[in-house]
This record gives sequence, structure tokens and C-alpha cells, in this order.
Amino acid sequence: EKGFPPNVIVYNNLIDSLIEAGSLKKAIEIKDDMVSKGLSLTSSTYNTLIKGYCKSGQADIAERLLKEMLSMGSTVNQGSFTSVICLFCSHRMFDSALRFVGEMLLRNMSPGGGLLTTLISGLCKHGKHSEAVELWFKFLSKGFVVDTKTSNALLHGLCEAGKLEEAFRIQKEILGRDFVMDIVSYNTLISGCCRQRKLEEAFMFMDEMVKKGLKPDNYTYSILIRGLFDMNKVEEAIQFWVDCKRNGMLPDVYTYSVMIDGCCKAERAEEGQKLFDEMISKNLKPNTVVYNHLIGAYCRSGRLSMASELREDMRRKGISPNSATYTSLIKGMSIVSRVEEAKFLFEEMREEGLEPNVFHYTALIDGYGKLGQMVKAECLWRDMHSMHIHPNKITYTVMIGGYARDGNLTEASRLLNEMGEKGIVPDSITYKEFIYGYLKQGGVLQAFEGCDEENYAAIIEGWKKLIQ
Repeated sequence: EKGFPPNVIVYNNLIDSLIEAGSLKKAIEIKDDMVSKGLSLTSSTYNTLIKGYCKSGQADIAERLLKEMLSMGSTVNQGSFTSVICLFCSHRMFDSALRFVGEMLLRNMSPGGGLLTTLISGLCKHGKHSEAVELWFKFLSKGFVVDTKTSNALLHGLCEAGKLEEAFRIQKEILGRDFVMDIVSYNTLISGCCRQRKLEEAFMFMDEMVKKGLKPDNYTYSILIRGLFDMNKVEEAIQFWVDCKRNGMLPDVYTYSVMIDGCCKAERAEEGQKLFDEMISKNLKPNTVVYNHLIGAYCRSGRLSMASELREDMRRKGISPNSATYTSLIKGMSIVSRVEEAKFLFEEMREEGLEPNVFHYTALIDGYGKLGQMVKAECLWRDMHSMHIHPNKITYTVMIGGYARDGNLTEASRLLNEMGEKGIVPDSITYKEFIYGYLKQGGVLQAFEGCDEENYAAIIEGWKKLIQ
């Protein structure tokens, strides 16, 4: 109004204010007006626009603008780099993110510990472990300090992928540079070792952390206990539990859960029950997972009254069962031919808002099939398909077994062929059920008709199992 045209500084300030206010569209209009008046975009203009496009999630435009700046030799500020890299990470565009991190390093800039942690975690989650390791070492070579959280992210990614040797190399590098390793670092390595069944190394890491003045926590003990159980070292696991308590460990619900699970899987449900009673006596409230361990063990051993009693205890205490609870109960009831009770539980879980899955259907179908009630089994089979639940190999096997016992070899053969059409490979159990039907009719050669060489081994193995 006063005849003074706005200059670049005025335009840039206005664009920046609009971006901060979330008005990207208006900011672009101001930028276009600026260009139409013959004013050139400056580094400040670009950096501000990149920030705006990143805020609105427009990664492609932000990337194009950043590339333009780099090709023109413009000064890119740290905020523009980190905004674009962060956006790429959220969009899983890791190759682009790495390229711009490289540009930052060339300029002796660091994206900061938080973003570096996010990037390394993302690379590991998507199988780019070598790129994550290379990036970690690049930062060190530039003289940047890599914090413990970032190093832990790398150790976690490598251990999760079973790349223990590489994780050990990183750990040696951390210690060699006098970087800090905390309890998360050691728990990550211990967990990785246990997962790879390297218990000796796992206990060595626990000893090392103690020497460094770090006290193992309940998670440390739980990892090692689970590792011992997984290696079928049941007595050692129980003794380690006793030693941990003697050394001052105060077990929590999670620690008890690991112990109870280990005992139950080792078919020592009575000891699992004692631990369950012990945790209640210490005023610790068991959750659904803890109950599931015991319910599953009792169902597998046919002690359904004990399993049902625990289910009622859950109900009284207001603890909701989950899908796994019902899987154990329905399968347990079906195995001992209490199929109608299993069906009642099946309907009950639906009423509680839990949708049955392939395991619930398979257990019921198996139960009805073994009772010769194939009409009911067929109803469940159709119900599965109507719910878009796909039968697996076990579902097909129990249906084939049901038809074979019923003498309906036409349907058994049809389902066996259908398995092949759907890419589900029958195993020796499937063929054992199938052959049984032909034996009932006085022959078995028909079972081999139309089968290729790959299936003969499974058929013969099934035949052996049937004879046994």
C-alpha cells in the first residue's frame, strides 16, 4: 500500500509463519507469488518449504526439493535433512534415508541420537542388518558419539535375526571404545544367546554384567530360566530359580509365568500348580497367560476337571479368557469325546466376543469325526468357509480321517486331492488316516493311485504308523 514491494526476507518470514501455522497451501501460494515477481528462492525458502512438506507427509516433494538444493550447492540446514530422513523412515524408504544421511555425514552433520536409533531399528526390522552395522561404524569413524540407546537398537536387531557373531563384534567395539553398556544391552545379548541355545555364553554375559556393577533384574533371570527349560534342563532351571530367590530376587507375575510355563511344558504340572499357589500366597495376581499355562497342561494330560476348575476361578476373579484358553479347553474336551461340552465352549467364546479360529474348528471337527458324527463335522467345515477361515493341513487330515472311519472313501479322496490343489502337502499322518479307510474295505493299493514319487515316502511312513 505504501509502494514498497516485499523483498525475499519478508516473503521467507511470511512463508515460515504460514508453515508453522499449518497452512502449507497458503505458503505455496506466497512462494508462487514471490517467484512471479522475479525473486529467487533462497536456501531459507527451500528449507522452510521442505519442513512444510514433511509435516504434511509429502515425502516425494520434500525429496525433490532437497535434491534440487543439493544439485545447486545450496546450504541445507540440519532440520531439513532430519525432517526428510524421519519421514522416509516412517514410510520405510530406507535407501533414500541412507542416501541423505550420507550427505549429512559429508557435511559433518549428525541427525541426532533419536533419529539414528529409529533408522537403525528400521533397517534391522526390514532385514537390512549389514546397512545398519555399516551406518553405526560410519558414525564412529566421523568422531560422533553413538549413545547406548542406539547401540542397543543395533544389538537387538542383530540378536533377533540370530546374527550373534556380529552382535558380539559390536559389543567388543562398544567396550573397546569405553562406551556404556547398560542392563538392556546385556539382557539383549543374553536373550540372543538363549534363543540360539548358547547357554554357556548367556551365563557368561550375566557374570560380566555383575562384575561391572550391574544387578540382573527379573527379566534377566526370566530369560535364563526360559533358556534352561527350552534346552530341557528342567532340574537346572528349578535350581537356578531357587538360587535367584536366595540371592535376593523378588519374583513378579512375569517371572512366575515363565517358571509355570516351563514346568507345564515339561509335563510337571504339579510343580507348576505349587508355583501358582505360591504366587497367590504372595498377593501376586495371576493373569490370563498364567492361567493358560496350567489349563493347557491339565487339558493335555486329560485332567479336565482341574482345567475347568481353573476356568471357573478366572470367572470368579473377573479375569477374561482369551482365544488360547478356549483352544486348550475345546481341544481337551474333544480328545476325550466330550464334544458337546466343547461345542458349548465354542459358542460361549463367541458370546464373549472372541472369534473362533482354525484351531478351534479343527479340534471340534476332530472330535465329531472320531465319534462318527460326520454330519456335524461337515456343518463346522461349511461354517469355517463361510467365515473365510481357511483349513490347514491338520483340519484336512482330521476330516479325511473322519470320512475314512465312516467308510466314505469318495469324500476322503476328494479332500486329499483338494489339499494338493491348494498347495497343502499331506504328511504321513494324513496318509495313515487315508489308508485306514482302504484297510476297512479290504485293500490298500488304491491309496497309491495317482500319487507322485514325492508322496510315496509319506504314504509308506503312514502305513508304518498304522501297523504300529
